[in-house]
This record gives sequence, structure tokens and C-alpha cells, in this order.
Amino acid sequence: MAVGHGSKTSDIGFLAIVSSLLLSMAVTAHAHHANSAYDRTKTISVTGTVTQWQFINPHVGIWLDVTDEDGNVHNWSGEFQSVQDLYRLFSWNQETFKPGDRVTIIGNPDRRPGVRSMWTEAVVLPDGTRVDVKNNP
Repeated sequence: MAVGHGSKTSDIGFLAIVSSLLLSMAVTAHAHHANSAYDRTKTISVTGTVTQWQFINPHVGIWLDVTDEDGNVHNWSGEFQSVQDLYRLFSWNQETFKPGDRVTIIGNPDRRPGVRSMWTEAVVLPDGTRVDVKNNP
């Protein structure tokens, strides 16, 4: 037997452990990027005033105060793809949206009842320009 090598049984066990870890990491990464929290069969839109713009990885976020038909204000959030995608494709940065900007976000609603959140597919900017930011992971 060569120095530094274990038995075939321990080598197979080691390979099984490494394979299991790699498989679990791949499944976790796929689940994260599948955005399963959002209902991809539905599209909604909300218009409101920006309260926060968070230009950080892994996903950029925007929060809006939205007034419903009864005059009640609800805070909505929109999740986007990565900083790199938004910068590279649209030249967006941490200054793109400021508190007080009036925008519309369009996207797939959260599956959880009562959660005011969406995976953002498009944004109508304060000047009326619609930007399609759809990212199908």
C-alpha cells in the first residue's frame, strides 16, 4: 500500500461525502435562484413613492409607500437581480432612485398571503420611461 493513501473503503466514503456536499450546494443554489417565493404565473403592478433603494448584492431592492383605494398607505418591496446586472445592462447605481421618487414596479407577487413584495420585471421611472428588467434565472 502506498504511503498517504487510505483503504478503498475510506476513499469511497470520502468521495461519497464530497459528492453529497456538492449536490446539496447545487440544489440550494438552484432553489435560491428559482425565486420560488414568487408566483411566476401572475403579474401585478403598484405605483408609489420610493422610501428606500438598496443597491447591494445578492439582490437589489426597492421599497415604496403605496396608497390603496381606501387611502391606506402600505409599504411594498420589489426585488431585482444583482448589482452587476443592473449596472451593466442599465447603468443603474446607488443613486438611481431617491426617497420621494414616484415610480411603478411591475412583477410577480409573493406567494405568501399578505406579504407585499414582488420579483420585479419592469419599472416605470419618474419621467414615464418603462425599463424592462426581467431576469429569468
